[in-house]
Amino acid sequence: MVKNVLLLLGESPSGLAARACARKLARAQDARITSLSGVDLAFIEAPMPGAIGGAAYHAQMETSLKTEAVAARRRAAETFAAECAGEGLAPIHVSFDGDPFEQVTAASATADLVITGHDVTFRGTGSEPHSDTLNRLLFTTPRPVLVCPDDLPPEGEVLVAYDGSLPAMRALQLFVLLGAWTGRRVQVVSVDTRLETARHLAERAAEFLKLHGYDAAARPLRSAEPAPEVLAAQAALGTVELLVMGAYGHRGLKELLFGSTTQSLVGAPSCCIFLYH
Repeated sequence: MVKNVLLLLGESPSGLAARACARKLARAQDARITSLSGVDLAFIEAPMPGAIGGAAYHAQMETSLKTEAVAARRRAAETFAAECAGEGLAPIHVSFDGDPFEQVTAASATADLVITGHDVTFRGTGSEPHSDTLNRLLFTTPRPVLVCPDDLPPEGEVLVAYDGSLPAMRALQLFVLLGAWTGRRVQVVSVDTRLETARHLAERAAEFLKLHGYDAAARPLRSAEPAPEVLAAQAALGTVELLVMGAYGHRGLKELLFGSTTQSLVGAPSCCIFLYH
């Protein structure tokens, strides 16, 4: 069961979707929300090598970014507090100046789940495609991370990407133990060049889900295409609310974050993505 959600506050469309998702989950689970906003000083104040005269430009840019990051931090915290008050929620807010990854890791110690937009940033730029903070978080995941798209999808089915790797097994177990999506129909997708192998993997994961009371079905797919591409197509189906997968698996899913399909999955997700390493 989810008791505390850590929300990374942002103002982009996916940041707004993450805020809505956190409030929805908190109401459904009677959970607390800890919201986090800050200023990425590690990036803003980093030295910038360049030509003569570049120091003055860098100082001006640093001041501008810091001013906007501070303003964005204040706006996000105030706006989210007002949104929560209107729904009878009382979030705890944490503010920081420093390295976002270090701050998120520390705040995750008391959280069950981290919720964020796919382009989260604390650099005063509004959004950050292929977010550095998110990539670092997924590489060393202290808690499961729920990555939100620009538009929060309606309630629908859950798609579990399962390749039998340890990250996939861990992600599936934590998804079940959190119990935030009980009652949803779950489809377990396994992709392999041999249909028999894909069926064996999918049926094992579906059996685990059924033991925990889920309406689960195996969806083995025989394909010679890279697994990430197949999963991207499956996740884009209009009925999918959530994709569950293990980050950095050992049978091809590790390509999801830095391979050619990053833009269609983590970089620009069509549904919410539940990730754990």
